Amino acid sequence: MTTAKALRKHDLHEEQVFAGPLERLSALAISLFGVQAAMVGLIDGDEIVVRSSRPCPTPRMPRDGSLTELLVSAGPDQVVVVEDASVDWRTRHHYCVTGPQHLRFFAGMAVSDAAGEVVGGLSLMDDRPRGALEPREVETLRLLARMAGDVMEQVRASRVQSEQLEMLRLAEEMSGVGHWRLDAVARTLQLSDEVYRIYGLTRDTYTPDFESAIAFYHPEDQPKVRALMRHTLETGEPYRNRFRLMRADGVERLVDAYAHAEKGEDGKVQALYGVFQDVTENEALLRTAQKNEARYRLLAENTGDVITRVNTDGRSKYISPGIQGLLGWTFEEMSGQSTDYVHPEDRAMLLACIREAVRSGESARLEYRALHRDGRTVWVECTFQPIGGDEVVVVVRDIDERKRLEAELRDARDRAEAAAHSKSEFLANMSHELRTPLTSVIGFSGLLQASGAVAGDERRYVERISTASQALLAVINDILDYSKLEAGAVEAEPLPFGPRAMAEATAAMVESQCADKGLALTLALDDGLPDTLMGDEGRIRQVLLNFLSNAVKFTGKGGVTLTLNHADGRLRAEVADTGIGVPADKLEQLFDRFTQADASTTRVYGGTGLGLAISRRLIEMMGGQIGVESRPGEGSTFWFELPAPTAQRQVQAATPTAMEDLPGAARILMADDAPANRELVTAILRGMGLSIDAVEDGAAAVEAARTGAYDLILMDVHMPVMDGLDATRAIRALPGPAARAPILALTANVQAEHVRRCLDAGMDDHLAKPVELRALAAALSHWLGDGARERDTALSA
Repeated sequence: MTTAKALRKHDLHEEQVFAGPLERLSALAISLFGVQAAMVGLIDGDEIVVRSSRPCPTPRMPRDGSLTELLVSAGPDQVVVVEDASVDWRTRHHYCVTGPQHLRFFAGMAVSDAAGEVVGGLSLMDDRPRGALEPREVETLRLLARMAGDVMEQVRASRVQSEQLEMLRLAEEMSGVGHWRLDAVARTLQLSDEVYRIYGLTRDTYTPDFESAIAFYHPEDQPKVRALMRHTLETGEPYRNRFRLMRADGVERLVDAYAHAEKGEDGKVQALYGVFQDVTENEALLRTAQKNEARYRLLAENTGDVITRVNTDGRSKYISPGIQGLLGWTFEEMSGQSTDYVHPEDRAMLLACIREAVRSGESARLEYRALHRDGRTVWVECTFQPIGGDEVVVVVRDIDERKRLEAELRDARDRAEAAAHSKSEFLANMSHELRTPLTSVIGFSGLLQASGAVAGDERRYVERISTASQALLAVINDILDYSKLEAGAVEAEPLPFGPRAMAEATAAMVESQCADKGLALTLALDDGLPDTLMGDEGRIRQVLLNFLSNAVKFTGKGGVTLTLNHADGRLRAEVADTGIGVPADKLEQLFDRFTQADASTTRVYGGTGLGLAISRRLIEMMGGQIGVESRPGEGSTFWFELPAPTAQRQVQAATPTAMEDLPGAARILMADDAPANRELVTAILRGMGLSIDAVEDGAAAVEAARTGAYDLILMDVHMPVMDGLDATRAIRALPGPAARAPILALTANVQAEHVRRCLDAGMDDHLAKPVELRALAAALSHWLGDGARERDTALSA
């Protein structure tokens, strides 16, 4: 920065800087030249700052067009004289000439700094014209202009010195470094502000001298301080040392001291100049860092993990000795290496993770494969912690064993899932194979019973067949239910339902059995029972039916009572009987699977021992509790209680479907590969007054459906040539109305996933074999009536 710019930046904005000496200079000029006024004009950017011994109406004025600019434009060391400003072309239009100042005479010279740069001008002014200056006057003017430049240079130098001293003071304060000077002859001592601060003193409270300054050092260090200073005074050799200092407040500080000798022209030491720095905090931090490093190294060298420091190129700056145990490489072999020890497929991923941790400043974690010295792969887990710059500290942990166990667990899980799948498939196949012949047994025995064609012993035989087949179906259902419960494949589906209608319908299922045994069946439904509750009606009915069936089975005389009440959002059901009862020590076993109170009970009454176990699992799944109270010979009361809040939506009571409600003109297509099933369903539907055609596989069903002559299709799933699922998809792909005929699955596949497959293939409903007459009639009534219209409306929307 040039001197003129430095003046403008550091001096001219402080108007008092030049006021005194330049005002005195202008007064001297007035006296020497006998003029009316004199001034020094200083350049400050686009302005001129005026300094004069007399008041100036405009202490700042634009530079352009000013009298000072006239002097500046003339150049350095050039004297400008205007004898009559009113006629001189350079000044006659100037406002000082035309205005109230009435300027007539003007003379002056540019003012330059030590570097020769023009920084302003010295002007002489009078309101009367004057002649030219004499040679001695010109020299006097030059001398005054040079004096003005010297004044400005001296002030600039003084200000620079003041700024340097202030910067030194700030630097000492920031760094904790103070300086001192000891006169070798007078033994006077000068201290900087920072020395006072280190001592815990102020200039107002302490006047320094040599002895008192020495007394601030720790008593054990004072002899050493004296000896070093004496040696430097005698030899001129500098010294450097660390001492303990006792502050005025009694606090001990640690200082680093340095001193050197100042010598005169004769070579003798005239003074000692020294600095010392308070390093107490630095030393404490250093010791803490050293302790931390020692702990860090102890941890790094003894931990089972490997600790390393790497940059964004993956190069190691430090690796703990544990690397040899992990990968077989020594520290020397690994030091400075990049990612050669990383599996080639994982190197890019590792470098990306390191760079992202450095970029974000956040820790990261990564699992990757490292290469052991012997060539095998080792799984490791790394935690990256950014430490500044392009480096991260990495903790490397051996997870090879964990990965092996995880792989074994995955294999075990896969095997378990495969076994579960096999079990599920086995149960499904077993169910299918048992249900298929049962369909004929139950169906044809039902037709015989309904026909009235048999009587006497023959009718009793048919009833025995029907009862036995229903019992066998119950066993199959129990096994499937329990299997699904154990696999966690059953979930509650709470919907609004009517508890009264549910209880009455469930009790109706055992009415004929009670009548056959001469038992009274009683319903005790609380008057306060809400019309509608929220819960899984199907599962609640299943548990109630199990309670009722057991009660009828184990009761020889008396009766069975079903009680239902509701309070505080919970439904409680009880089934009490007057049967054989259960001993107290056997009650806990009743809800265990495959268990009855007495082995002889199974021989007498039959059963799998799964019903109550299933009931308990269902009630607990719905968030309830289940239990029993019993006395041998007096009867038992089985109960459950579960959450069932009142529902807002009313449930419409189901209307039983009468055979005459079915549209007699409807044509039904049935596809089933079992001749017995085709014969049975044909007999049932013709008995309902419906027209039916039966085919033996899916391909034949597609061809028959292509005609569009059928209002509804009953489709088996397992069939040769083309199964029921593919047949359904093919029918749905047909053009025209044939593709829209309702398709109902009629299959022995009853598990939830099988039902989903049927619906996903495009079927509208699912009926399980053995088919129940009422369920079949209800489904036909629905899909031959409103159900089909609703479906068609939804498809066309």
